[in-house]
Amino acid sequence: MKRIMVVCGTGLGSSFMVEMNIKDILRKHNKEEFTVSHGAVFDVSQEDGDFFVIAKDLEDAMAGFEKLIVLNSIIDLDELEEKICKLF
Repeated sequence: MKRIMVVCGTGLGSSFMVEMNIKDILRKHNKEEFTVSHGAVFDVSQEDGDFFVIAKDLEDAMAGFEKLIVLNSIIDLDELEEKICKLF
């Protein structure tokens, strides 16, 4: 299983919303080999996921993390789908 971790400032609202949107995208494309979770920027470590989805404003806070998926807009579903589909 590949793990996608969605990260926001507090690990509550926006990361949960993006997590749900990613799950919808994965279902749409019949990709069951991924799990998706969410958390706060200062609580996650490299071991928490294989890929980390973040908003552009958190890019500096996640410096040093590999496999970052940086979103210019967390509400742009087309951007999110395009970037998630690159994982498969």
